[in-house]
Amino acid sequence: KSYWLSAFFFPQGFMTAARQTYARKTATPIDTLVFRTEIQSEDKSKLTKPENGVYIHGLFLQGAKWDSEKGQVGESDPGVQFFYMPVIWLDPVTLDKYVDRNHFKCPLYKTSLRRGTLSTTGHSTNFVLELDLDTSEDPLHWTRRGVALLCQPE
Repeated sequence: KSYWLSAFFFPQGFMTAARQTYARKTATPIDTLVFRTEIQSEDKSKLTKPENGVYIHGLFLQGAKWDSEKGQVGESDPGVQFFYMPVIWLDPVTLDKYVDRNHFKCPLYKTSLRRGTLSTTGHSTNFVLELDLDTSEDPLHWTRRGVALLCQPE
């Protein structure tokens, strides 16, 4: 039902596979697809398989927290460096159907080092992708704070 993203050695490949599955199902060119992000309020054991896309879990938010009541990024609690994120639904949509509201484009890294090198596949060895997180603040606020999602807190 939900994939533990942190367990993958190469999560970028998993993301490509999720988009490719949708592309084949709908006969849509894969290069026109992006992920619409939706944070789930339900426990992963209660989720059913989505019609499109995938559920992922096991991510940590650094520099902020997820406010479940408001459904958006919020200021982190004092002394809390990492916040365990709820399940996230990655729903593939075409670029023309993608609506960019007031989202914070949160970078997802494999580790907290936030640096990597380009591998022979052309992918970063650390950066995975950006996920849209709802916010009532200016998204630049969270960028300046260095907020990021991580597969492995260190």
